[in-house]
Amino acid sequence: MRFALSTGSLYTYGLDRVFALAAEAGFDGIEVLVDPRFDTRQPIYLQRLMERYSLPILSVHAPFRPKRLAAWPRSQAESIAATAELARAVGAGIIIVHLPHLGERDYVRWLRNDMRTWQQAHPNPVIAVENMPLKWIRWWPFAPLELWQMNRLEEWGTFPHLNLDTTHLATKGLDPLIVYQRLRERVVHVHLSNARREGRRVREHLRLEDGFLSLDAFLSRLAQDGYDGIATVELHPEALDAEDEEKARFHLKQQMAFCRQHRGVMSNE
Repeated sequence: MRFALSTGSLYTYGLDRVFALAAEAGFDGIEVLVDPRFDTRQPIYLQRLMERYSLPILSVHAPFRPKRLAAWPRSQAESIAATAELARAVGAGIIIVHLPHLGERDYVRWLRNDMRTWQQAHPNPVIAVENMPLKWIRWWPFAPLELWQMNRLEEWGTFPHLNLDTTHLATKGLDPLIVYQRLRERVVHVHLSNARREGRRVREHLRLEDGFLSLDAFLSRLAQDGYDGIATVELHPEALDAEDEEKARFHLKQQMAFCRQHRGVMSNE
């Protein structure tokens, strides 16, 4: 099992600084989240960062809303193809894609009818579909809403390859360990973060030790099963106290120590 840091964890920083901090903390690699910044999607620049910090890009996350990105394909299918091309250029073997938002009927059809054929024609990189959360919306304070289609356990099991997001499971009241045990043959990538209850709401993307999810047991089970995929630490900048670089540096080292400890390898720090 290799541990990566998602650039989304520090999207308020430049990519060079994220690579530097990840390398210092001891991560095995990086997951690049494609966002509006050209830095996240220009292969030559990304290759320079990999060489500068001796840190590979292990996975690439397709953009959340491709229509909002300049100079990027607008449809989800074309966006996934572009993400796959970027991943090949930087040597990443996995791309992460979200489930369709409500109203994305064309994307639903592509996932159900065309993804397998596309993947067979383009076996590298592997497409890993990510489970999504329930979300609280300001104009509907009564209960969290389901804003994504195909976002049930039964449907996740229809995808060949999955990215299991622990904090998203928490919003649905699901235990990551139980879900993993049910779907483990399909799990090729994991997003790691904890969650905490704040009243009726669940706050997502918290540090690994800060929440009600037993991520120590989850990581230990992955290690016991011989899971040889990638586990990406995907937090919110607030969880890392990103307004203070020294605090962010400390927290990142703690996250890596947590991961090493619970896969059975002690940190060298």
